[in-house]
This record gives sequence, C-alpha cells and structure tokens, in this order.
Amino acid sequence: MRETLRLYWMAFNTALQAKFEYRVDFLLGVVTSCMLQVAALAYIYVIFHQTPNLNGWSRDQVILLMGMTAAALGTSELFFNHIWMLPYYIVMGELDRLLTYPVNSLYFLLVTRPELHSFGNLVTGFTLISVELWKLNCPWYDWLVVPLLVLCGGIIYTAALVIAGALSFKFLGPTSMTLMIPHSLLQATRYPLSIYPWWLQYGLMLVIPYGVFHYLPASALLGKDFGPWLLPAAPLAAVLFIWEAQRVWRWGLNKYESTGS
Repeated sequence: MRETLRLYWMAFNTALQAKFEYRVDFLLGVVTSCMLQVAALAYIYVIFHQTPNLNGWSRDQVILLMGMTAAALGTSELFFNHIWMLPYYIVMGELDRLLTYPVNSLYFLLVTRPELHSFGNLVTGFTLISVELWKLNCPWYDWLVVPLLVLCGGIIYTAALVIAGALSFKFLGPTSMTLMIPHSLLQATRYPLSIYPWWLQYGLMLVIPYGVFHYLPASALLGKDFGPWLLPAAPLAAVLFIWEAQRVWRWGLNKYESTGS
C-alpha cells in the first residue's frame, strides 16, 4: 500500500512540475478562474440588492456556500482533473497504455493531470470562506471542520465526474457533454438548496450528494434547520460515492473494446 501511494504521489508531482514549466499559462489560468469566481460573486450581490434573503439565507451565508463550492471545485481540479480527458483517450486508444500499468487505472488516471487554474478557485474559495466565517462570528471549531468538508466536496464532485465520464465507454465520442452535468449541478449549489424544487433538492442530497458537504453542514453550523449530528454525513457520503464511482468505472472497463487498430 505504501509503495502504491508513493507511486501515485510521484506521478502527480511529476505532472505538476511539468505544468509549472509554463508560467504564463499558470498565471493566465489563475487570473481567469479568479475572475470567473468574482463574476459569480458580483451576481450574488445583484441578487441581494433586490431581496434581503434567499429563503432565510443572508448574503454572507450564501457567499459562504459559494466559497465552499469554489474550494471543492479547486480541490478536484488540482488532484483529480484527468477524468476530463477520458472520452478522448477512449476514442484515440490512449487508454490501452494506461491499462497495462500495474496500478489501479482509475486512481492513476485521476492524479496524472493537475490543472493549474485550480489555484485560482482554491484561493478565491478559501478567501471567501475565511471572510464569511469571520463576519458571521463562527466559533473556532467551524474553522477546523470546513477544510474537511471542502475535501469531501472535492471527492464527491470527482466521483460524480467519474460516473458521468464512464458513460463514454458506452456512448463513444471525442468529447462528452455528460461531464458538464455534474459540473453545472455543482455550480448550482452555490445557492441554498431550499430555493429549488423538492425533486432537485432530493437529487442533490441523495443522487449526487453535493448538498451533504456544504448545505447540510452550513445549516447545522449556522443554527438553521439541521443539527450538528449531520456533520459526519459528508465524509460518509464521500466514501460511499467514490465506492459507487469505482463500481461504474469497472462496468465501463468491461464495455471497453479498444480501437481495434
């Protein structure tokens, strides 16, 4: 196990160092991702210029949710971003090379293409989280819990991408719009789930459990509808969802027929 983890770390670190060789690309990526988050933040300010709250959630509380979403997105992009290349690899036969390695193909694929614009999302996300925790006068233990929740969010989001990406084994194409579904749903969770129809709320709690890593914990920490007993739901959902993603990945590999060349 130790040697396997060391191999994954070496592969990730090598890919990261190769990315850092392109300094202008790194700078542009960080600036662009920060600008996208600032644009989303400006939209929240526009909304709250028209209304004092969103179904009982104040502006600062919604910005806290947005910060957690941005940080979870950045976590996934930094450590597990390679899944976005899966449709291309299937069509071009590049996946064959990966399957010959003496490692878990899913984990090795995930960690070998870090995305540098993730630093923009991470910096923006944790900055917003820190500012809002301070403005909301949250106790010290909230500051300790939030990084764990963000990590769980990154894992849950990655698992959703794996499940969506595994459909590429069945429905071939150089790109997969299915990967945009979990991405778009994650962006939707910048806002309290309680503003959405009941079926979408349940979908974002049980089917793709984004709400478990920030909406439920934030509700508990901010003294809303849920109690602190729900805080362990985030790591439990992360473990169960990545297990489900592995099952879907194995299903996809069983459908894989290579390129035939």
